[in-house]
Amino acid sequence: MMRVRSLVSLSVASLCLVPAAAALAAPATDSGYYVAGRAVVADHRAHEMDSSARPGIGAFVPGQERNRFLTGSLAVGHAYGNGWRVEGEYTLPTRDTYTSGSTAFPTSRNVHYIDTQRVMANVYRHYAITPDVSVYGAVGLGVSRLESAGWQGVQARRFNGARQNTLTWSVGAGVSYVQSARLAFDLGYRHVDMGQTQSGWNTFTNVRGLQDEMLRARVSSSEFHLGARYAF
Repeated sequence: MMRVRSLVSLSVASLCLVPAAAALAAPATDSGYYVAGRAVVADHRAHEMDSSARPGIGAFVPGQERNRFLTGSLAVGHAYGNGWRVEGEYTLPTRDTYTSGSTAFPTSRNVHYIDTQRVMANVYRHYAITPDVSVYGAVGLGVSRLESAGWQGVQARRFNGARQNTLTWSVGAGVSYVQSARLAFDLGYRHVDMGQTQSGWNTFTNVRGLQDEMLRARVSSSEFHLGARYAF
């Protein structure tokens, strides 16, 4: 949490340094449209899994709450020639696996699959350090599609699948290097909150003979990304 707060503070501070950076102009701020591709090292985390519905079955026991993997994204954007640029970005689908349990049934784990993909509108503000190098702050707002399903104990005891489209926000910072008039490289970090997801109800017969169990989580992502932008 301290890491996220530090990034938020850094991004806000960067966006506020307009007077100090106004005298500098880097080629990265030239106006025009561009396409971009990014390799993303993501650390997805499931929060609030204890809100999952498993009534009357002891106390919640946490299990695997994070997934780390390599993914990617594609973007189309426009630079305005004054340090600002905006873009639409699509992040490729991934599947997370999280686990949890209860004190009453320590060997019967819940396994929660969450398929994620998202579309974001991002705003960047660049500040030139040299003619070829700039630092930037970024914020984003968009929608994630989260699909949840899973099982309990054994794979035959399944939960119904469910899909949610959730409001998503991001904040980040990074550095850019201009290779040529058309090509630039970015290295950065961002925190992404993808919101809440839940599975459908249990399809199996539980100890109460009821359909009253459901998997829930709030998903976030800490991401380092390396990308290239090509202007046209």
